[in-house]
Amino acid sequence: MPERPAGAGIYTLELTSALRARDDIELLTASPHYDADIPSPAGGALRRSTWEQSRLARLMAKAGVEVYHGAHFAVPLGAGIPCIATVHDLTFYRIPRRYPLHRRLYYRALAETSRRATRLIAPSKAVAADIARYLNYPAEKVRVIAEAPRAGWGPAPESEVVSALRQLGVEQPYFLCVGTAEPGKRAVDAIRALGKLKASGPAPRLVLAGNAGPLSKALQREASRLGVAHLVTFAGYVGDAGLASLYTGAAALIFPSLYEGFGLPPLEAMACGTPVISARAPAMNEWLGNAAVFVPLRDPEAIAREMAQLLAGSARRAELSAAGLEQATQFSWERAAAETAALYHEVLRA
Repeated sequence: MPERPAGAGIYTLELTSALRARDDIELLTASPHYDADIPSPAGGALRRSTWEQSRLARLMAKAGVEVYHGAHFAVPLGAGIPCIATVHDLTFYRIPRRYPLHRRLYYRALAETSRRATRLIAPSKAVAADIARYLNYPAEKVRVIAEAPRAGWGPAPESEVVSALRQLGVEQPYFLCVGTAEPGKRAVDAIRALGKLKASGPAPRLVLAGNAGPLSKALQREASRLGVAHLVTFAGYVGDAGLASLYTGAAALIFPSLYEGFGLPPLEAMACGTPVISARAPAMNEWLGNAAVFVPLRDPEAIAREMAQLLAGSARRAELSAAGLEQATQFSWERAAAETAALYHEVLRA
């Protein structure tokens, strides 16, 4: 598990916690952490994958494991038991330029191992369709199980919001964009929308939160080119408590990503009572319902219009906040764990 979990890492942590709370299964974990039931080697992805494919099957047999679940694609060779794997997305097929060549090849090799699975879990219908298309895996063996905002998340107390903003040197109003600085996430559209707002009058701040990526410097250059560098805060990775506060204090989350397997940030924002401006992309229009403001892909001008409307009208923000809070209640890790455990039992009976 990475020190700064995001995406698949958050999925693994939250699902594991919810599964451990159930009394109909006994859960064993394979991890480099000291408290794992089956210790795995620490180190890079290649070392971990080599261990999974060469040693994990024997260790599971020794431990009496009856069902294997790969939380991030991988299915080991020679498991000899029913295997389930979660395929979070297949962006490395859909948007290959989002990844350098070595990462793209690694992820594709990892995804190929999931074809051995008895069943696959997809976080959305969009990913289920991609599994059939790119992995040639039988559609009837794929289960769509939705993810959820982190357990216990809700609007942060005002004191915590104030503290988080003080640490970053940010004042309200501000808009938030969460995600790695990489192609496909399109944080550049949020920066360009800010430039358009500045051209027509006073502009708010924009906070970009998330692990650094290959486009970090390019985003900084674009902000400078548009004359809004002083309005953009590159916050880097933000831990759970700080991120909930940033969501809560924001005028809205801007989520212009071209494609997501599920897209946790919009639902996390909604759980914190924050309006969402989202690109109309796969998974987003599937899970956000009528609680988000949708804009066309790659359209900074449309984003700027929606930002301006939210800044101008508190009633509009309150309406979207209430709708988002209601939408977020439809998702929980307890529900995801129940559906996942049911799948374990299903493959055991087959």
